[in-house]
Amino acid sequence: MHPLKRISLSLVLATAFATACGDDGSDTDNPSTGGPITATNATATDTPTTADPTADPTNGATTNDPSTTNDPTDPTGDPNDPFVFDETPPEQLVQLDRMGMPAVATAVISKELKDNYNASTPSDDAASTFVPDIVMNLVGLHAALDDDLMTGKLVPCAKDTCVAQAAPLVVPDTLQIDISKQAGFPNGRRLTDPCVDITLAVVMLDLSAPGQTAATLADVPVNPPKNDKEFAPEFPYLASPH
Repeated sequence: MHPLKRISLSLVLATAFATACGDDGSDTDNPSTGGPITATNATATDTPTTADPTADPTNGATTNDPSTTNDPTDPTGDPNDPFVFDETPPEQLVQLDRMGMPAVATAVISKELKDNYNASTPSDDAASTFVPDIVMNLVGLHAALDDDLMTGKLVPCAKDTCVAQAAPLVVPDTLQIDISKQAGFPNGRRLTDPCVDITLAVVMLDLSAPGQTAATLADVPVNPPKNDKEFAPEFPYLASPH
């Protein structure tokens, strides 16, 4: 196996091991979502079954007509509207996960801190709450994979260099965009961007070494170079289920 391919395989195995040991995998990257995964703590109430479901809702009877629902997750009341957004008040939600940069919670946050990390905020990141754990796990990744990088004739970064390169990318754990600059990860995130390979290069390679850039691993590539099905040209852009 090509040594650089082993880097990707090692991270996959590490993630799978964490899942088997109790990690629920909720920090796995999902490009179709941009914010934290949330769950409401509201309690359900029983709907009376004696009322006529077709009765006039103004008389206090129940109705199955979605255009008359008071469901906060259906603000339009239009059953033909393909886009329905949850408008549940934030104070009724519990944050279960968050994802800005890919693979941060998966690869460099220890299992015992994952729940705490997922419930935290970028303000906690900026306060360096998780930096010691991130650095510890980054050192562990280098101990496991530096020999593969060198076999592939690449130059791994030393600890201090790695931290200096990675810190602006992963602390705080947010995805940022500057519309005055060219779009493309890490300035925003297009569906076609090789985000994981770029992130790996920043945290694993010495970007000051001749010929090494943030695109080095994407040029190999370490991970699949494109989706197995073309993305759609219009919103929501994701390929159809297959």
